[in-house]
Amino acid sequence: MLVKQDKERRKVQISGKSSCMVALPKRWVKEMGLEQGSEVTISKVNSTSLLVSAQPQLSQGRGKEAAVTVSAEDSSETVFRKVVSLYVLGFSRIVIDSPKGFLSSSKKLEFKDLVRRHLIGTEGVVESRDRMTVHVLLGYSELSVENALKKMLLIIDSLGNDAVQAVESADPELVETTVERQDEVRRFGLYVIRQLNLSLNQGVLPDLSLENRDTLGYILVARILERIASHASTLAAAASELKSLGRPTIAKLTSMSEAASSLVDDAMLSLFKRDHEGADAAIEKAKDFVHKEGEVIRTLNGSDSQTYYSLHLVMDSQKRMAEYAKEIAEVVLDMTVERTLQEPELEIAQALYA
Repeated sequence: MLVKQDKERRKVQISGKSSCMVALPKRWVKEMGLEQGSEVTISKVNSTSLLVSAQPQLSQGRGKEAAVTVSAEDSSETVFRKVVSLYVLGFSRIVIDSPKGFLSSSKKLEFKDLVRRHLIGTEGVVESRDRMTVHVLLGYSELSVENALKKMLLIIDSLGNDAVQAVESADPELVETTVERQDEVRRFGLYVIRQLNLSLNQGVLPDLSLENRDTLGYILVARILERIASHASTLAAAASELKSLGRPTIAKLTSMSEAASSLVDDAMLSLFKRDHEGADAAIEKAKDFVHKEGEVIRTLNGSDSQTYYSLHLVMDSQKRMAEYAKEIAEVVLDMTVERTLQEPELEIAQALYA
């Protein structure tokens, strides 16, 4: 549903030595349920925008409820996918109704396990004969968007380290927890998207250092990190299957795995630091990575089919990780490019946009 963006012009008036006033349109005040004495929050979004937020206490979606009705044909995975969509939209109470008792005990157990493993802040699910209720208990104050992204990166780094060790030792035990850690990355990713959706839908910024226009970039980064975790998991699993490789090949594969993980770290560091030059350097490193991959491919001639297949999976996952790191860096370029402009150019661009 498209929401019309109303606009009003108001003049700034001097009200004292350190304050100015801007009158709010009366109809907006009524629509928002404000009255004399009501408090609002004013945030500086960027160099040309201020955000006035009413009722900031609702910023975590308290009181927002959604209901889903299930049928006998709906599997627990189908119901769970609907709940995930409502979770990332910011609902804090999600009710699953089964008016004719379609939710069997086995479906309920499977559903609760899916919620526990994949959605942060929803460890408890209340259930009755014909209804289940998911409460989202964790808010932004407990875990910021940036800290959640850092946790995702730490897990991806651990998967990358396991991949390096698997190349060197071909030990299958190193990859026993890769799927579990991949699920953990997705948990944090869904949480990040939920928090950013709340900021977009309710106009409340989750972090003073995060500009409203940057939320789309952060959502993209969270999705990209989920894909990187998937390839890091595949990389570790494929590397554990490699047998009887020569030392030169092992050394090259190890170097490339370390380089792929380093590229992801560099791209994310440029995001956290809002570093335009660092993001550009990460993109150049990603290009060099592709050339190294070609060198290793040329060493595969004469390998048996199983070894060739495992090597191909390893190198393809390494390449994908590098490409996704490049995509993160490109997002950072888009978010920080204005900082590289000269002041007159920036003013002209803003005037043209207006």
